[in-house]
Amino acid sequence: MTRTTIDFGIDLGTTNSAIARLNGVDTEIIKNNDNADTTPSAVMIDRRDRLYVGDIARKRSEQDVANTCVEFKLRMGTTGQDKLFEASGRTLSPEEMSAEVLKSLRRDVAQRTGEDISAAVITVPAAFDLSACDATRRAAALAGLTHAPLLQEPTAAALAYGFQSAADNVFWLVYDLGGGTFDAAVINVRDGEFTVVNHRGDNFLGGKLIDWAIVEELLIPAVAREHGLTDLGRGRPRWLGAVNKLKLAAEAAKIRLSQADSVTVFDELRDAEGRTYEIDVELTRADVERLAEPFIVRSINLCRRALAESGLGPGDIEKVLLVGGPTLSPYLRERLADPAAGLGIALDHSQDPITAVARGAAIFAGTQRLADAAAPAAPPAAGRYAVELEYRPVGPDTEPFVGGRVTGGPTAGLSIEFVNPEAKPVWRSGRIELSPDGAFVTTLWAERGRANTFRIELTDATGAARPVTPDELTYTVGVVDTQPPLTHSIGVGLDGNEVEWLIKRGTPLPARRRILLRTTVGISRGQGEGMIRIPVLEGEYDRADRNRRIGRLEVSPGQVRRDVPEGSEVDLTIVIDESRLVVARAYVPILDEEFEHAINLRTETVPEHAELVREAEAEKRRLAAARRLATELDDPPALQVLARIDAERIVEDVAAMVEAARVDTDAAVTCGKRLLDLKAAIDEVEDALEWPMLVQEAREVVPAAREIVTQRGRPQHRQLLAAAENAIQEAITAHDAVLLRQRVNELRTLVIQVLDETGDLQYLAFDELQVLQPEMRDPNEAAQLVATGRRAAETGDVATLRHVNEQLRGMLPSPPPPPDPFSTVRRGR
Repeated sequence: MTRTTIDFGIDLGTTNSAIARLNGVDTEIIKNNDNADTTPSAVMIDRRDRLYVGDIARKRSEQDVANTCVEFKLRMGTTGQDKLFEASGRTLSPEEMSAEVLKSLRRDVAQRTGEDISAAVITVPAAFDLSACDATRRAAALAGLTHAPLLQEPTAAALAYGFQSAADNVFWLVYDLGGGTFDAAVINVRDGEFTVVNHRGDNFLGGKLIDWAIVEELLIPAVAREHGLTDLGRGRPRWLGAVNKLKLAAEAAKIRLSQADSVTVFDELRDAEGRTYEIDVELTRADVERLAEPFIVRSINLCRRALAESGLGPGDIEKVLLVGGPTLSPYLRERLADPAAGLGIALDHSQDPITAVARGAAIFAGTQRLADAAAPAAPPAAGRYAVELEYRPVGPDTEPFVGGRVTGGPTAGLSIEFVNPEAKPVWRSGRIELSPDGAFVTTLWAERGRANTFRIELTDATGAARPVTPDELTYTVGVVDTQPPLTHSIGVGLDGNEVEWLIKRGTPLPARRRILLRTTVGISRGQGEGMIRIPVLEGEYDRADRNRRIGRLEVSPGQVRRDVPEGSEVDLTIVIDESRLVVARAYVPILDEEFEHAINLRTETVPEHAELVREAEAEKRRLAAARRLATELDDPPALQVLARIDAERIVEDVAAMVEAARVDTDAAVTCGKRLLDLKAAIDEVEDALEWPMLVQEAREVVPAAREIVTQRGRPQHRQLLAAAENAIQEAITAHDAVLLRQRVNELRTLVIQVLDETGDLQYLAFDELQVLQPEMRDPNEAAQLVATGRRAAETGDVATLRHVNEQLRGMLPSPPPPPDPFSTVRRGR
């Protein structure tokens, strides 16, 4: 059999991977050498430089951390994440290890089916950033998969559940909780096609986090108490292997607790010095459910957000499609079904959640024509004809269009006919006479529930058959995917921590956007100085540093023929295809040259532990200040965000990750992501508090201003005061923050004018400049000026005081803020 479509789909998972094949309307999981449906995503290299993939590597990782690696999917596209296998001295990057898993799956196919495949659809989390998608493509190439379209995991899951569904005009919610990632996708099925309406996800939310919580909050404390160990912890080098063994034991226990109320973890730990410690710890389902709760809350919040952004509620969703091993947990299913604490939507678990993604990938693969099948056919042998076909291998129509062109010789008098011999009765298209150039178009008739193979018959004017290649095509009626959406907005970072978003999330792919930028530094070719550097960001936040930097476009002095002055134009174009692979082009008009593929799709390196400690402490202080203010103002929106921070245990997550990041690079990367979550959440609190704080400020400023203007201003000042008070009230009524801030500032300006006319402003300015005396360049001269100012203030010499203030301002390293016109009132002057 010669394949015309890819047909094979791969779920390249954090914990386990699988490969499936489409056979008609059914999918088949290709079992591995251990006769298992899934292969652990684990790699080991021994001292003889022999490389192992799968179960043997995963089991070995319990006692040989130095020569094994697991869960490397989460490091894809991140620099500084190479793994050194100490016994062999070899180093592999995350994509190289992923390539070894893909090679193993290819070998399974060859062993089970005899096919040496070079094409397969590979799934990625919808929340994967562009650099991780690009790394997945590189892994496929390293594994010998020359044609490997990428497919989002929620889309694959929806295909697995709905390929032969008769449902129409319904919404589904994909709940995909894997080993290391989470995706929530709202799907609309209509007219035999489905569209991803909206998506929310988290690359660092999965079953492994529950495993670590079991280790850190249940197993480690129990073992430490039993043996009097004070330093047993995830971030301690002495216990690296032992803690890894506890992690695998926690995962196994969690799975067993899906069917039992309690289990016993019985094993033996060994520290770096070879001392052994027996462990015998009972875990209960209730304990694990308590630890899983914050992670389930995070996932439910993402689902609710995806629904709300789509303008939908639980009542609009027909069912939730469960995907991923953790969804086998009875507690998780109960929580999701709960109308109050969960989603309150019917759950569909008709598919195996562990293999659903691989099966859906295979279904999608059946819609993708192989590159050589779609390419123009080679000239046929003498006496034979070739037909170039244009059609969709899978589609919702029972009467699909097919067109093409017959080549290889004279086509005058030739006719083509399509025959479905398995139909009852046999269906024939009738003879279609070819146009003078051999072209034709017709419709077929296909049955649901099976693959329809049509025989292609070419005949001459006498009805005699002529040989033709290919001599058949296959079409299947099934629900298909429309254009996939972009799951995160793509933009560029600008000066001032700003973002220019180029392609918004939800945009159907492929997509293209062009923008004109200007350089903020010049490039000197002769001196080798300067560089055009444009950070490419992925996220949703208006502050550039709150988003992920997935790469940057760079043009260095060595790439230009002449100098590029500051302020030069750069015409930037970004193109993203259906697999979320990006191409960037920068045209520099002054050079009349285009720089293509200059984008370096890599995320930042692993953050340093000391940096994580500093940032975590800073954010804890910022959160405490925001919490105090929210409580003081009793602001419901701010308090709601704070409640979400507490329910999702973001602060506790960060604290645990910071400790683990001492020796665990995975924890460092996850910690960086959770810190970003914390920063963004605190930003939400501060943004929510902006309006009540502004209103409070206005209500404090107005009476203070009224007192000053009434006592010291002239009649025209009092008229301006009345107008300003009315304008402030109007801005409050309109709930317009920008306008209210402007009106308050106008009132401040009026008060400053009054105080300046009376001379009081100079006393106020002198009081504030005295406080800044330690920061002034010449302490002795500053002290003399302050003494002079005090004498002038005591004698009422405003002119001298004004001169002293000007001198003191000139001695500061940077201009001081303007004086607060209301501080005189607070100090009782």
